[in-house]
Amino acid sequence: MKEQRRFGMTARRGTVLAGAFSILATHLYLIFEGKHLAWGNCTDPGLPGGESSGAVFRRFVVCWSLAIVLFLSLVTLAVSGFLLYSVYAQVYRGLLLYVSWIVLYEAANLAVQILTSGTSAGVVRVMRWFGLVARASLHCFWLSFVVTYARLSYKSQPLGDILSYSSRRGSAAARRLPRKQ
Repeated sequence: MKEQRRFGMTARRGTVLAGAFSILATHLYLIFEGKHLAWGNCTDPGLPGGESSGAVFRRFVVCWSLAIVLFLSLVTLAVSGFLLYSVYAQVYRGLLLYVSWIVLYEAANLAVQILTSGTSAGVVRVMRWFGLVARASLHCFWLSFVVTYARLSYKSQPLGDILSYSSRRGSAAARRLPRKQ
């Protein structure tokens, strides 16, 4: 059976490139966001008891946005490394872990972007939105390769051989029987 190619790549090569893209895009994201997100001035106690839960959540995200982005990025780097290992070892669960993590990662980054967009200058805000949209759309493109390779990897996994278990048991039972002389 001939391997199916999309955009001149097999599913395996596209999955490897997805991992490389995630690592590079995460590094670039950290470099850019490290300059524009900060720990914020969280010393102002605000109105005692007057803030709604939504305002408290927004303030928490704004104050800790750099820590949130750093944590998400470090986990993404680890999951991307595990994706590359999963391609090498043909572990389809690692591929599925990558797919689910990237969806959560982009959703969390979208939430941080929405909640912190008021703290950035106009040009920086546009660049941050452009970076988010470009990265999310490219992740969607590469995820199609990862899902395809996960499906192919799952189908090529050997099924458990039940006969080998029964033959072992049968041979052990045969050894216990006394031999005729």
